[in-house]
Parts: sequence; structure tokens; C-alpha cells
Amino acid sequence: MSIRINIPNTKCRAGTTVSGTVSLHGDTSIDVELITISLVGRCKTKVVRSNGQNSSTTYRGRAPLLEYIQVLFRGPNTMKTNGHSWPFNFTFPIRCVARGVDPFKQRLGLFDINPQQTLPPSFASENHSFGWRGECFVKYELEASLIGNRTRIFSLGDLKTEQTLDFTTTRDIETLNPDFIEKIQRIACHSLRLQPGHEDGPLTIKEKLQSIRTSKLPVAMFNLHMLLPKVGILAHPLPLILKMEHDIEASTTQSPPIVTLRKCIVELQAKTYIQCIRDEFFREGDEQRDWSDEFHIASIDYSANMEQAPPVTEYMDLQKLMRIKVPWHHKTTFSTFNIRRTYQLAVKLSVDCAQKTFKAEFASYKFDLLAADYASPMATQEQEVAAPAYGDLSGQLPRYQDAKLASGAIP
Repeated sequence: MSIRINIPNTKCRAGTTVSGTVSLHGDTSIDVELITISLVGRCKTKVVRSNGQNSSTTYRGRAPLLEYIQVLFRGPNTMKTNGHSWPFNFTFPIRCVARGVDPFKQRLGLFDINPQQTLPPSFASENHSFGWRGECFVKYELEASLIGNRTRIFSLGDLKTEQTLDFTTTRDIETLNPDFIEKIQRIACHSLRLQPGHEDGPLTIKEKLQSIRTSKLPVAMFNLHMLLPKVGILAHPLPLILKMEHDIEASTTQSPPIVTLRKCIVELQAKTYIQCIRDEFFREGDEQRDWSDEFHIASIDYSANMEQAPPVTEYMDLQKLMRIKVPWHHKTTFSTFNIRRTYQLAVKLSVDCAQKTFKAEFASYKFDLLAADYASPMATQEQEVAAPAYGDLSGQLPRYQDAKLASGAIP
């Protein structure tokens, strides 16, 4: 015997309606007092710190985000389990309806402790480090419960089942105007190849020995400028601009040398912050941890065929050389009571000048990642007004006999 939740789609976002049925399955009769369906959201954190000698201290953090309950059937009643079903629907709110949150502290603006904050996306992350391990999640679920008749000695008891939902956020900016942060790296190329007549061909032993003392060699100075976007959208093209500026005054060459792109790697660096309470009964002490993860999102490598390597120009759009997108399965930037997720964008590249290879790395201080789906701010305001109407609807729902006829249940 079991209770089941049947829904056509587990993906949802703010303002959407989650609808389905709760059904009973089995071949026996059961004494039913109450059947409910709940939409719940919560975020939890946990840190286990090793104290040595097989001893550890556990910190936890809990923050309910929302909880809406619908009563589908109110007994007492004895019924056959097979064939009964009750319809339900919930509309996801825009903001939290938080009650009973642990007394988290605000640390340097890392966390959002506003009880009416925007709902964060579904999320899970963990980290194992020397001396401690941490984990966290933001989870949304449908929970169906059957409470048996407490007055019956031989009652089969209670039944419960959960269905996890994949909640994604939306952005309120339809079209994003590019805004960049500029990072600069200066490169000095000392090479005999910069001298006219020595561009190609093998060097003599004397010339190779001469190349060891860079102070005696021609030098070409140039700056690489990387324009990194401050904001990006999931699954949308990400603009990356590489510019080169020759420093003629600091160079000894008569003309700027050709600089070619050998390799370029784009990475998304994610950082997760969590906070916990040491004692969940007395609320004493707290613990904060953070960890980082790196994700490869784009790359191009001409090392095996440098004849095809493009020259670095005064303005080079790297999006035209490789597909630069943050995959849709990543989570947006968010901050909630005890979890924060932030990002940095990092670019690692190699360039060739005068048969020498130079490496450069650029990283943004902060990179905000927005949701792939757009929702109009006007529509959001309308949904936000309607959302609080959902709560305990037990006084508005029909008793079993009416619900049975409406849903086609077989007694």
C-alpha cells in the first residue's frame, strides 16, 4: 500500500502553477483521518569539524523558505486504497514566507537575512577538506501525507511520500547591455628574432649564446587588455574582448611584431559560502565556511597548427573564435539566509611573439550570473499579490464524497 504524487513536470519557477493528483494504491482497506499535500521549501547547511582523536563537532543551519498546505480529504472514513485520487494545485510565490529561521548573523553583507527575500533556486553543493567537511542544499518538495485513524487499534498507520521539484529563478532584465571590467597584463618580448634578417631560419651557436643575455637583445613591449563582462545570462553568448596595445616608446624594434593567439581557456569559478549554528537547541556559537569549484566553459587551441592561429589585433572578439556560454545547468548568483553562491570569470591564454610563447591570466573580481528565462516585472508584481492567498485551504475544500465525484475516484 502506498500514497503517490502524480505531476506531469517537476520543473517550475515563481508564478507557475504546480498541479497534479495524490492517489492511493494497494489492495487493502485503510482507516483514514486526513490526507494532505504540502508545498515546502527549505535551505539547510551542515559543517562537521574534526577535533582529532575520533572526535568532531557538528554545526547545522536551517531556514524554512515556504510551506503551503492543502487538505484533500478529512475523515474518519474507511476506504479501499486502490483507485482513489485527489487533484491539487499550488502557485509558487515570488518571495519567501519564512518562519522559524535560525538566528543567523549577517557577515560582511554575505548573506540575505530578509524574511521576505526572493526565493533562491534549487541548489546543492558539498566539499571535503582537511579537518572539516561542509554541505548545503536549497530544496523544494511536494509532500503528501495520509494520517490514519488514531482511534482504531489495528490501523495501518500513516503514509508519506515526497516529490522533489526543480525550481529555477527568472531575470527581470530582458535585454542586457554589456558592461565590462578591464584587466591588463604587460608583456616584454626579448628576442633576436625581432632583429631584421633573423625572423626565420636557424640560429648559430653564437646567436643562441647571445640570446641568453636578454639585456643585449631587441625588445618589444606590448599590453594585453581583456574586457570581462560583469554580468552574464545562462545559456546565452558571453562577450569577451581581447585588445593589444604596442608600447612603441618602450620598445627597441622599428615596427610592432606580429602577435598570434596560441591558446585560450575560459573558466567559471564558483564560490559557495555557508553558515551554521553550533547547538540547534540552545543556538550557541556559529560556524562559517566557504569553498570553490572551477568549471571549463570554452577553449580553443592552435598549438598543433599554428599556421591557422589568428593574429591578436587592437580589437578581437573571442566569441567569434569559440562558443562561449555558461551551460544552463549552472545555478544563478544568489544569497539566502545561510547559503551564498557567487562567481568569477577567468581567462587563461597564451600568445606567440618572435617564436616565443607568453602566458597571461585575467580574472574578474565579481561576475553575476542571471537566469536564462525572462519574466516581466509587471507580471511579477501581479503574481506577488496573488501568492499569499495560498495557505491552509482546509475550510474551502469539499469533503471526500464531493472530491470523489469530481476526480472520478472509485469507492
